[in-house]
Amino acid sequence: MRIPSAWLLAGGVLLASTSLLAAGPATPTPLSAAEANQLVQRVANAPRLVSYHGVYVHQYGDRFETVRVVHIADGDKDIERRETLDGPPLELMREGDRVGLFLPEDAYPSSIDRRMMSKLFPRQWPDQAQQVLSGYVIRKAGHARVAGVAADIYEFEPRDRFRYPHRYWIHPESGLMLKSMMVGLRNEPIELFTFSQIQIGGTIDRKLLKPSHPLRVLPLENSEGDALKMQDPEWEVRGLPPGFRLVKAKRSLWGKARPVTHHLYSDGLVTVSVFIEPMQRATVPSISQQGGLSFFSRPFGNYVLTVVGEVPTEAVQQLSNAYVLREPTPAE
Repeated sequence: MRIPSAWLLAGGVLLASTSLLAAGPATPTPLSAAEANQLVQRVANAPRLVSYHGVYVHQYGDRFETVRVVHIADGDKDIERRETLDGPPLELMREGDRVGLFLPEDAYPSSIDRRMMSKLFPRQWPDQAQQVLSGYVIRKAGHARVAGVAADIYEFEPRDRFRYPHRYWIHPESGLMLKSMMVGLRNEPIELFTFSQIQIGGTIDRKLLKPSHPLRVLPLENSEGDALKMQDPEWEVRGLPPGFRLVKAKRSLWGKARPVTHHLYSDGLVTVSVFIEPMQRATVPSISQQGGLSFFSRPFGNYVLTVVGEVPTEAVQQLSNAYVLREPTPAE
């Protein structure tokens, strides 16, 4: 089954494949809890605190994208500009909470999700280390070079069957992520981000921050964050895959006439989306996989539940089965 592109975009999933380079010993020693916590916090903070300028490649499936990024840490405010170097021209400029976009064909959204803005490579780890540590064991797997720069390699091994392994190349001096790879259950590559050119620190020419196109300033949409709890009048959620938390809930996607509910879950590294919409015609349960993206759809009462995310099929099935209709409240 072909997965609708609208679901992929709404779930924050970008599509792109690559060759996997083995690195380090097969079973390196896990980091201690203190070491793992320190690593995650340092790498999460580095893209905000470190100035850098580079070009990175994003590959997933049959898609390939090259992006230039310029980031200048300016006291309490960081300034960043991104532009695509192949395909249609796309450009993003962020100065603190002020975000401007240039998109082709006037295809602008009404707002930008603050959470998704904070997940752009190399800023892919959450600020709270426990989000990651609850789902993965971290091992230091060796050393390598990325774009001519020395890096330490870390493997994130899932603690259960509900997520994929990940591998990261980290600049030891600054903590900046230089390369990231999501790996399938058979050790096949799923998704890759890697710098092909990088300057870390030093003097970065501020002329590189000048936009090449007229930008449209858009409001940032606040994510509900860690305290979010689902309070849907019709649905209860019981038995989520361990480590996944609801980070966003929204209704009426894509301007559809019928209401569509979107719930976004995350374990800190990956996201999974649940879509609930009224059933319009008879349907049967279906499951499929495209690369590392799993898709599960099933009818439930008068609704169709669709779950899609960058996780194994067991995870989307369990998340779907966690949804049950609330019992009606007895009339007083």
